[in-house]
Order: sequence, then structure tokens, then C-alpha cells
Amino acid sequence: MAPHHRPTHDPQLRNDMPNQTVAVLGLGAMGSAIAARLRDTGHDTAVWNRTAAKTAPHAEAGSRAAATVAEAAASSDVVLVVLLDHGSVREHLEPVAAELKDKVVVNLTTTTPNEARSTAAWAAEHGLTYLDGAIMATPDMIGTPVSRLLYSGERAAFDAAHEVLATLGAADYEGEDAGLASLKDMALLTSMYQLFSGFIQAAAMMRTVGVPAVATAGEVSGWLGAILPHLDQFAAVIDSRDYSGGQSADFTRAAIGSLITASREQGVGADFLEPLLSRLDELSATGRGGADWTAVNEQLAIR
Repeated sequence: MAPHHRPTHDPQLRNDMPNQTVAVLGLGAMGSAIAARLRDTGHDTAVWNRTAAKTAPHAEAGSRAAATVAEAAASSDVVLVVLLDHGSVREHLEPVAAELKDKVVVNLTTTTPNEARSTAAWAAEHGLTYLDGAIMATPDMIGTPVSRLLYSGERAAFDAAHEVLATLGAADYEGEDAGLASLKDMALLTSMYQLFSGFIQAAAMMRTVGVPAVATAGEVSGWLGAILPHLDQFAAVIDSRDYSGGQSADFTRAAIGSLITASREQGVGADFLEPLLSRLDELSATGRGGADWTAVNEQLAIR
């Protein structure tokens, strides 16, 4: 279904409106940080949470505590949704679709790309102005120079809410496809967890000889900082899909095998490394052992 577009001349979608009123739905750690940041930047905020007691500190700090989602949205220009998951978003928004008209609804709940698209389609069916967002920050980073939030969906919605969104961190618009922000968020988080799991593996190996994890962390940070520029080289190969040069899969296969052996010799499992070795084994078994090892990315499409 094509995304719903509200005319940009609609007075409710003015993007030059200073200090728009904002409703924050959900007061977990992230929702609370967002509500606090909005108050600190002079925005009139209404807050709602399933557990009403969580609104009390925000009311004391100057927000308006709302008893219902509809009440929170009623006097707001922008409605920020910061709930647990996709199911809770639909559970709480569907009954108040009528009350959300003439608002800009920005869903900051972590969802998958297809869940974001599903909510965008539902919003379009109900004539709502909807934007999906992904938060590339921890609660303590909100509003700081290192906070970054990704948005996708209706451009008019992004423009209308930009003044609010920019107070939370760098606001990057990814495109009209409502799933794009979530997709980039989850791709970047995938790389983060793989990096962290590599550190955990390294710390476990070094701990066997009495080296504390904090010392290993310093070593890993320095090493990764030196080799991260190689990502550009990997990217160029992957984009070209020409795997005829570079470091061969067979060479990398032997290297990963040595890492696994070293881990096991120290009494440490190699669970994080074994899946990569399996992919390299597949390249070798199919006659592509001489190809650049980044060709494993071609195997990741679900068959």
C-alpha cells in the first residue's frame, strides 16, 4: 500500500512551530530520558505509562500526567511512542486512531523493518501522519552530541516534527520506506554485538592466564582502532562482487581454525568463531577457496 501523505499546507504540519507540545507514551528508561530532555528544552510535555505511578516523577518535574493515551495525545502536536514492542504499539494505538488524527505520530519503539511497515500501513488506512524511528543511543546519551536517531516514512511527518526530533539528537531521515530506519538500526546493532562477542571471546582466552578483562579491553580497543579502516576495502569488494583477489577463503579458513584451536587449548569454547569457519568450509568445499574470504556474504541469503 502506498504511504499516506498529508498535504504540507495542513496547519497541524507546520515545521516552523517553536516548542511544539509533545506526548510521550511509555516511561521506561528511554521514554523517561526523552521526556526529561523535552522538558529541559522548553517543550510542553504530556506523559503516559501503563503503570500510572511512573508518571509521578515527571509530573513533579513539570510534565502533564495523562490517565489515558487519548488524553496524552489530545493536546499534543507530536506523539512519541516509546513502548516495549510492536505488539504493545498496536495494542495502545489502535483504540485511539481517531484521536491521533492531525497529530504527527513518531514510533520510537524497537521493531523489525516489516513491523514498522505494518504499522505505517495501518496508520495510512486511518489517515494518520506516521513516522518510524530508531534510536542509536542509550538513555544517558539522549540530547548529547553523540545521540543519533534514524527516521523513515512520510517526509512531511519528518519535516513537521523535526524541531522536536532534533532536540533528542542528530535526526537522520532515511527515506519514504517506513522500514528503512529499523533496518539500518538492526544492521548496525548486529555489527555491534558481533564486535562485543569478539571481545568477550578474547577476554575469556586471556583470563585463563590471569589477565583481567579491563586490560584486554584496552588491547582490543587499540587493535580494532588500527584495523577498522580496512572496512572500506571489504566494502569495495562486496559492492563489486569481484572476489578474485584479496585474502583467500582458504587462508582465512586456516587462520580461524588456529584461533579455534588456541581457544580450546585454553579451555575456552569457540562458539562465536565456529559459524564463520562453517561458512569458509562451504566456500572451500564448493571450489571457491581461492576467492576473497568476504565472499561469505553471498551465503547469507536465506535459501
